[in-house]
Amino acid sequence: MTREPSLTLQEFVDEAAISALSRPALADARGLPARVYTSEGFFALEQQRLFPRTWTGVAFDSDLPEPGDAIPTSVAGVPIIILRDAAGTVRAFHNVCRHRATIVLTEPCRGLRQLQCPYHAWTYGLDGALVATPFWDGTAKAEKQPVDVEANGLVPVRTEVWNHVIFVNLSENAEALEDYLGPMAAECSHLDMEALECGHRASWEFKANWKLVMDNWEVYHHVWVHEGIFDRMSDEVDLETGEPYTDMVADGNVMVLRANDRRPERKPDAGRDGSVLPPLPTRNGAGQKHGAANAVLPNTTLTMGPSAYVPAIYVPVAPGVTRAEMAWYFAPGAGKGAKHAEARDAAIDRWLGPRRTLSDRQGIRAQDHRCMELQQAARASPVADDVKFSPVWEADVRYFQTWLVDRLR
Repeated sequence: MTREPSLTLQEFVDEAAISALSRPALADARGLPARVYTSEGFFALEQQRLFPRTWTGVAFDSDLPEPGDAIPTSVAGVPIIILRDAAGTVRAFHNVCRHRATIVLTEPCRGLRQLQCPYHAWTYGLDGALVATPFWDGTAKAEKQPVDVEANGLVPVRTEVWNHVIFVNLSENAEALEDYLGPMAAECSHLDMEALECGHRASWEFKANWKLVMDNWEVYHHVWVHEGIFDRMSDEVDLETGEPYTDMVADGNVMVLRANDRRPERKPDAGRDGSVLPPLPTRNGAGQKHGAANAVLPNTTLTMGPSAYVPAIYVPVAPGVTRAEMAWYFAPGAGKGAKHAEARDAAIDRWLGPRRTLSDRQGIRAQDHRCMELQQAARASPVADDVKFSPVWEADVRYFQTWLVDRLR
């Protein structure tokens, strides 16, 4: 996938900055310069060289509950159709008619039997095959000079579904998603993820660069940012030894924050009626530790609680604008209905706040995004180029920035 003019990393990040990022001691290292978060040119570089080459989250399988459901989206500015075909398989195609390069699907649709271009009515099956080119040669079925249907179907895009997240990769030479996930593929393998049901869905925009989400992959900020949710530093670190209660693991294209055995047990979210949600079901019935907060780079996060699975996708809109897509999955029977409504609402409100407007800054995600917006605003200053890392808490932050540099070289 190419864009003109071609951009290079060196136009935005010089060797001195890369060297500072790579210093052996984390406390001596320095983060990427502010222009990486604010520059239109760097944003374009990411669209050229990063997102087309990675497995990128685009939607959730619950967005396409039935055969014939389809949504238009885009990756790196490339328009894509995501749909569920007649057999129930999730597929992706370039959202481009093979006649005159027109967008085929313009809005989310339910129960489609076929896709039809709004310009000249070229029609495609849910498998992408070209099935009709009416009056192409002046005849109703274009039988006089037929179009080669084998060569003119919708162009497929690599897509796979993992733990309810739909990933796509624009590269024709993409490795399998399981290989891309590396250790993350096994992180939650003991859970029966397929059995989970979606209980809530939310989308919104915030005024910060998408990379600040991954820069936030640490628990150092919890007590100061998430008031009312994480209230004591003694819940995050052994105050006598300085040892965190979270193991920070980064490998390949994933980052994991996993509670270790020293962490005090957190009480489950409870409804106003005192009810609690059933735990996420396991495949073998055994309790096994898994990452509480997981990231699949570049743009997908997967938060695992004892009773809720909350994946999120972060879509770059502009250097200073990101769209968040989140879904909440629960054990079978807990995602819908009145029986678990109070406890389910408590779990969702923990993220979005009780009014779920994201404007009152009471939920985890709204609180995080407020700090990201403050960081984005601060990057208008030259002082923001001097970014430091805690030697205890922020190894994942540097890992992500190094990962980014390596893939943009």
